[in-house]
Amino acid sequence: MPEKVIEAKNIESGYGKLQIIHGISLELRKAELVTIIGPNGSGKSTFIKTIIGLVPAWSGEIIINEEVDVAGMRPFEIINSGIPINYVPQVSNVFPTLSVKENLMLGLLANKRRENNGAESDDWERIFELFPRLQERLDQKAALLSGGERQMLALGRALMTDPDILLLDEPTAALAPVLADEIFTKIIDMKKLGISILLVEQRATRALKISDRGYVFVTGQIAFEGTAQQILNNERLGELYLGRRVS
Repeated sequence: MPEKVIEAKNIESGYGKLQIIHGISLELRKAELVTIIGPNGSGKSTFIKTIIGLVPAWSGEIIINEEVDVAGMRPFEIINSGIPINYVPQVSNVFPTLSVKENLMLGLLANKRRENNGAESDDWERIFELFPRLQERLDQKAALLSGGERQMLALGRALMTDPDILLLDEPTAALAPVLADEIFTKIIDMKKLGISILLVEQRATRALKISDRGYVFVTGQIAFEGTAQQILNNERLGELYLGRRVS
């Protein structure tokens, strides 16, 4: 069985005195795509922010690569430690006043494994192969990109850090269906590179169709977990969270 790249154990967290996450345990394995679904306010985004240190963990463990417990660490401490993980937030995920090239360069500068990765041109080649539209807009300000292009830029900059693990918070939010499908295709392509992906997504059915496993969050707890197909085939879950009616 592939190694666990994230193992969260009994995580509790929240904002100020308001507890959002209530004892969640979850795992992500190497080269696996796992999707978290659930209603608004169920703690999905708060949970992945807890993993990356944007929301402090009140208790529990977050073990990365079966070695390092990052619970209680701040984002810069996690990144500076050399842990190959990156997080792409739902909003404010690009620097609008910088060009596409400058945004991507920031990712390259944050690459802690750069000296061992070969030629810098290899990084650019990989990004342009995945996101050819970014190559066409290298000198354009990020503020002038479409919503889908901004998401591609955010994903591209994250890939420039050469991550083994990606945390994606609703990457298709507010996108038209055709653009959302394009982003899902790019996520599949990133998984093919061997990257382990933990995805929070409101387009639950579409996300599960490309996932290995899934978790259903309700009020800061796990209501169900299983393979993506098990969730898709569950009539009750389909009625409650996937927009399907049970006949």
